[in-house]
Amino acid sequence: MLDENQGQSEISGEPRQVLASWLSILFDSSVIAVPVFLGVAWAETGALLPALGWATLALLFAVGVPLAYISLGRRRGWVSGFDLPRRQERAPFIAVNLIGNGLGYLLLRALNAPGSLPVLLLIYVALAITMLSISNFWKISLHTGGVGGFAAFLTWTFGPAWALCFLAIPIVGWARVYRQRHTWAQVVAGGLVGASVTLAVLVALK
Repeated sequence: MLDENQGQSEISGEPRQVLASWLSILFDSSVIAVPVFLGVAWAETGALLPALGWATLALLFAVGVPLAYISLGRRRGWVSGFDLPRRQERAPFIAVNLIGNGLGYLLLRALNAPGSLPVLLLIYVALAITMLSISNFWKISLHTGGVGGFAAFLTWTFGPAWALCFLAIPIVGWARVYRQRHTWAQVVAGGLVGASVTLAVLVALK
């Protein structure tokens, strides 16, 4: 969304625009991360309260840092919308994520957090480096990159049935193209890069 008024008009507009807007919100990495981190923490701890504690700590870095940057950026004027519609806004955002996720990874390792949570943050770091490099010259989709990364991680961690998550890539890809945020090449590339980088990290750590 370019501004609050435009964002409100998109969500209250014609049905396909409304659908595309909501899909963009629901499949944003900051939204998807919440159930993924909670589910992974619960699967490894087997207890709700410890899972909530570890997941919340990890999410402070994975979600809290980028949301704080965007919220502050909108107030100060260096960010024009929550989905970063201008390519030149993306490099500083990704760089901040890289630093935050790196610090989060080191902290979780130092605290002996459940193993998959620091791995997730390490994947975030690898994706941030990759996406930062590409975003300097091309507006690759961060949305499909996040979906592809999570789908690859869940499939690797919990088994082949979770490969169904990859079906979300063309769904959110359509939404991003329909809202004229990306081309099909950019959303396809995002999904491929997200999955590939995630699998590369997991294989390296095996």
